[in-house]
Amino acid sequence: MPEQMNDSSYFIPPELVIDIFLRLPVKTLIRCTSVCKSWYALIRNPNFVALHFNSNGSYRPECRDNGYVLLGCTNFCHIVCDRSFKSLYAVETPFAVGPNRKSSLNFIGSCNGLLCLAPGLEYNLGNDVYIWNPSIRSHKKLPPSQFSDEFTDERWMVSRLGFGFHESTNDYKVIRLIYFPECRNFTSVDAAPLVEVYSLKTDSWRIIRTEVPPIVTQSVVTFHKGFFYWMGFKSIRDDPMENYIMSFDLDNEKFKEIEQPSVDFPFSLLSVRGSSGSLFAIYSKFFGGQNDILVLWKMDEYSKSWTKAYTIQCNRGVWWTIGFTKSGKFLYANLEKKLVSFDLESLETQVHDLGISFSRSAVDINYMESLLLFDH
Repeated sequence: MPEQMNDSSYFIPPELVIDIFLRLPVKTLIRCTSVCKSWYALIRNPNFVALHFNSNGSYRPECRDNGYVLLGCTNFCHIVCDRSFKSLYAVETPFAVGPNRKSSLNFIGSCNGLLCLAPGLEYNLGNDVYIWNPSIRSHKKLPPSQFSDEFTDERWMVSRLGFGFHESTNDYKVIRLIYFPECRNFTSVDAAPLVEVYSLKTDSWRIIRTEVPPIVTQSVVTFHKGFFYWMGFKSIRDDPMENYIMSFDLDNEKFKEIEQPSVDFPFSLLSVRGSSGSLFAIYSKFFGGQNDILVLWKMDEYSKSWTKAYTIQCNRGVWWTIGFTKSGKFLYANLEKKLVSFDLESLETQVHDLGISFSRSAVDINYMESLLLFDH
């Protein structure tokens, strides 16, 4: 990279310029791109972008310690500190979103500062999908599905999306599962879903031809340590309804059913979430909106066995489980649509009224600032 520096920086050694830039936050670096052509070229260089991201913790401790919660609100995304729960700033989304439910904002997931999102319900195959970096206001629209020309009647299909980073290929990928329900109520399926995976490197979708169990997804798709996880059921006609935890390995592109912890009825599986090095299964027991209970089961990485880790009394009910913040809290939204944090160390619960109206499909807690996608 040093050879890209021209005479406009002759009074500062190129290596020192790079060292200084690695210590600067993203917003400052964006301003530096307008100083001179050599700085513009350096900061947009893919090698520098990767180096800046990988040095986050060592050069800028605040990047290691600070976490953010993203709340989608119509055409804006609010960035909230996960320690103080104060809104830091708002960023306009890269597309227009209408006020009705069918055109609401939907977050698929985030990874390394990139957020995958869609304007509208992800269930519809024809909806556009974007990868967006709010820090630098850069986005990329994904190409249409490989199956978009094949199936045009959206009433008879439902798609689910997941977003993650494949470390061995240094590539960001989106998985799409397309189900064909027996009826519009989406009560069960007879056939396995169609599956395709998008690669940011190739900017294309690829159909995955592998054995897929006919599991209807009823939760968000969680990405954790190279695997996609989601929960589902084969049919809601089962009494009691039997839940499943499924996984998809990005390395071998195989599906697998995950054994669940021993949980007695009426506790039911609500979601699967990742936190640092651990995977959690979230079970719930509802009491009509008052004194609901959440139980967090933790999977051992080696034995794959489950241990009951936390029990949370939810006095104002549970609207939606969100996941684990960087600051060591489990986050959910109550029935008043307020954020509630449960501290994993002190076991204290706190309600946060941010004064922000957000959709439960537009919340993310894995966001971090980065320059990724700057070179696109």
